[in-house]
Amino acid sequence: MFALARTRTRYSATALHFLASLSVFSLLLGVALLFWYPDSYFSASGGWQGIRLVAAVDLVLGPLLTLVLYNPKKSRRELMGDIGVVVLIQSVALVWGIKAIYEQRPVAVVFLDTSFYTVPAAALESQGVDLAQLDRFGQQRPVLVFADRPDSGPGLQQYLQLAEQEQIPPHEQFGLYQPLAEHFSRVTRSAVDVQEIMANNADMKQQIEHVLANEQGVIDDFHFLPLTSRYRNIVMMFNRQGVLVAMINAPFKTGEV
Repeated sequence: MFALARTRTRYSATALHFLASLSVFSLLLGVALLFWYPDSYFSASGGWQGIRLVAAVDLVLGPLLTLVLYNPKKSRRELMGDIGVVVLIQSVALVWGIKAIYEQRPVAVVFLDTSFYTVPAAALESQGVDLAQLDRFGQQRPVLVFADRPDSGPGLQQYLQLAEQEQIPPHEQFGLYQPLAEHFSRVTRSAVDVQEIMANNADMKQQIEHVLANEQGVIDDFHFLPLTSRYRNIVMMFNRQGVLVAMINAPFKTGEV
């Protein structure tokens, strides 16, 4: 009977730890979805991949350590010491995971050449860019901007130096950023063939038809532009005034779930 009671106590402690961890994880997930990775950016820019690592730490590692270390036969001082070690290990790992997710949040979506690209916060901060400077292009995050490759002068030299010597891709070079609205007519030249997409992907067709119904419009009322991201591509749906009205998810790229 004592052994059974001890087992129940150990599992009860583990269950309580899991519930507490679940509360913390749920809060983090809500913040990530609402503020750091809004709309479809969560799946496109690695939010899902990052949150899985946090889940492994918060929902698995912490409770598992409690299951292994908790023993009601120990003194109160020993139990408190064990719990302190578990909480410390879990907290350090959790802070590291949250920091990684936060730094990789998309802060800009940049149109370059023929597609939009997401830009994580860390890519700009590593160049010494104050993210508040993005406010000149809009208040929303991620902000939509346009970038153009310079073809002569000092701008070209700086562009080449950053691209070739510092390995900074053009869409992450803050100095190339311009207001999207001023170049939207150029951007629309890269519109995708939405009829072909709808003919070959039933899920994307359903998404597009749902947006059209909500907007009370037809296909010709909108521009459909590609967004290239790490884990899945997206079709961005703009109205004729250049306002983003929807994001249509393409399938995950091969090997990513």
